Amino acid sequence: MLCGPFNGSIWHALWVLLPLFSVVGLLEYFILHKAPHYFFDPKHNEDPRLQEAGDYEPHSARYQGLAKLAITLSAAAIAFLVNALASDKPTPSAFSLRVQAVAPIVIGFFGSCISMLVAFMVLQSMWYETYCHSPDHSTYTRWKYALSTSLGLTGLLSFVIGFIWLGDNLFN
Repeated sequence: MLCGPFNGSIWHALWVLLPLFSVVGLLEYFILHKAPHYFFDPKHNEDPRLQEAGDYEPHSARYQGLAKLAITLSAAAIAFLVNALASDKPTPSAFSLRVQAVAPIVIGFFGSCISMLVAFMVLQSMWYETYCHSPDHSTYTRWKYALSTSLGLTGLLSFVIGFIWLGDNLFN
């Protein structure tokens, strides 16, 4: 079992995710070359080989579709856990007791997944709109790139960690 006594609070998920978010964000920020801005669309790059490259829209649709799937499955998992906690059976089974023990932290992971991926989708859409309406396409800066990437990656990792944590505690 992953950290048995650590399962007792929704807030414990943040103790796992905050360092992960920080590491991913800092790695993204410092690994990126120090350019004043970045291009969403490859066709805006000065490299002549990229002049015929496409738009960012298909990539954005793919990223946001994956985020929507993770959000939907996370919300369904939260609904399952809350339903399992709210059931009024007089004598709970061993499985129900395990669900009750692990539910708080797993709900924290799935709730964090939802909030980070919604923030990722909103910021990505907002920043892309600003980028498209900027004459020189210089609005997507390094910190925006790092924040967007770390929200998306940490949101997906939170989704995966939530199911691993749930499975490990229920079936071991």
